[in-house]
Amino acid sequence: MRFGLLFLGALMAGGCQPGRPPQPTSTSAQAAPSAAPHGGASLPASPADSSGLDPNVVVRAPASAPPGVAWYSGSLPDAFALAQHEDRPVLLFWGAEWCPFCHTLKATVFSRPDFIAKTRLFVPVYLDGDDAGAQSWGEQFGVIGYPTLLVLDGERHEILRLGAGRDVSEYAAVLDAALEDLRPIEALLPLAASGKALSADECRRLAFNGWDLENLEPQDYGARAAQLQAAAQACPQGLERANLTVYAASFAARAESAAAEGERGAPSARSAALIDEVASILAQPDVALATAPALTSLDDSFFQAARARNAAQAIALRDRYIATMNRAALASRFVVADQLGFIDAKIDALKSFTKPRTQLPTAVVAAADRRIDTALAAEHSPYVRPGLVNASLNILEDSDQYAKAYQIAKAEIARSDTPYYYQADLAEVAEKLGHKDEAVHLLELAYHGARGPATRFQWGISYLRGLLRMAPDDTERIQEAGLEVLGELDGPDRIAARAPARLALLDRELRAWNAAAHGSHVDVLQELHARAQQICVKIPSAQPARATCDAFLKGSA
Repeated sequence: MRFGLLFLGALMAGGCQPGRPPQPTSTSAQAAPSAAPHGGASLPASPADSSGLDPNVVVRAPASAPPGVAWYSGSLPDAFALAQHEDRPVLLFWGAEWCPFCHTLKATVFSRPDFIAKTRLFVPVYLDGDDAGAQSWGEQFGVIGYPTLLVLDGERHEILRLGAGRDVSEYAAVLDAALEDLRPIEALLPLAASGKALSADECRRLAFNGWDLENLEPQDYGARAAQLQAAAQACPQGLERANLTVYAASFAARAESAAAEGERGAPSARSAALIDEVASILAQPDVALATAPALTSLDDSFFQAARARNAAQAIALRDRYIATMNRAALASRFVVADQLGFIDAKIDALKSFTKPRTQLPTAVVAAADRRIDTALAAEHSPYVRPGLVNASLNILEDSDQYAKAYQIAKAEIARSDTPYYYQADLAEVAEKLGHKDEAVHLLELAYHGARGPATRFQWGISYLRGLLRMAPDDTERIQEAGLEVLGELDGPDRIAARAPARLALLDRELRAWNAAAHGSHVDVLQELHARAQQICVKIPSAQPARATCDAFLKGSA
């Protein structure tokens, strides 16, 4: 299931196999005190926060965190005050209880001695997306998916953004590069655009930044592509230039795909040049393997552009891409969840070139099935297995193996601490199998079993949208569910981060549902609008969330 995750790179988690399962962390014993750091020196009072963010949101160690990382415990503004006081950057981990790859990251990378040692030079902060006020903070930091690691200075400027799915040895080294230069990441891009050669640390920081985890609008993709292409040219040949080139190519292709009407034509000169550079990277097996995590950001828009540029060369590019993914799927530098993710990337690339697009070579599907069976049979850790299951389900759904995906998701419900996650997975598969009543029932179970305000709204939206798709005539149930799901927003800082986009999507789908019934559901829309207004009046008019809330089903009469 791909809740809240943008590119495939965000779906994968890096790390080595831990020596033992992670144990609960005692925050009182390990966390840096917020009132008297370093032998009793008092912290300066936290400055008044004029951002409208909740100053009282408390950060804490995750319950399943491995021992070793001294996660800060206290208010989030106090964590930044401590960072300023001690001249240390903040290392913020954004995660969620249900997120499979968060568990993989915690159980692998966070348990590595080199990573633990490096975190002592930071103020390490864990922010769960369901903590009170967390979504507003996540919105300020531009977080779009779990897991995300952010390096920020004491004034909350972003120094570095890291995702998952890397060579496990890279995390500590990349944090080193951030410590060497604490300029905001956006300050480095103009240097490259000016034609200035970048230092090794500057190149490393740019090359391993999680550009695919940014909260960019499609109209900004082209500008980002140009910036990353300039940065690549400002760095010497090697892995850093290769990573930057691949990300530039990905954004360039996405920009032109978003701007195209219908079938796209030939790529622009910039996109064509980047396609050729990616082809050159893929022709160097060792460089291509090291660049594999970045290469997974290349999607159908890139392969379409490559075909439009030169069909014969595109086939050669595809074959080298597949060969790279095959090597990465066997490379010990990546954990098994990552390896399965590379198999899924290969399948997506093949589908971009296959006609009809749903047909895949039998041998490819059989090999993927064997890898899935081997991985799931060998791993039963509650911290590592969820990432494997998630990656397996992605492969099976992308290869249209819904019956097998159904069996795997159903089996995980009984063993999971967050069964609602797999109930939603199972509902997605059941719908594709044509079992609509079962799918709706599973979505309802998942919603009512979900924990945490942000999670409950996210799962509630999925349930309500499922009703609109699969049971559009069940007006009473849709109305009841709509009122209940909107109620999840009745609290401080609830309409933030991804909630406004979900609310806007629900608005469009409810209006379409009413239009399809020739306006016979207008009374339902009016009641849902009235419920939203009961929530809106509690939001200060100066906050952006108020306008979002007021707009929901406005004028539906």
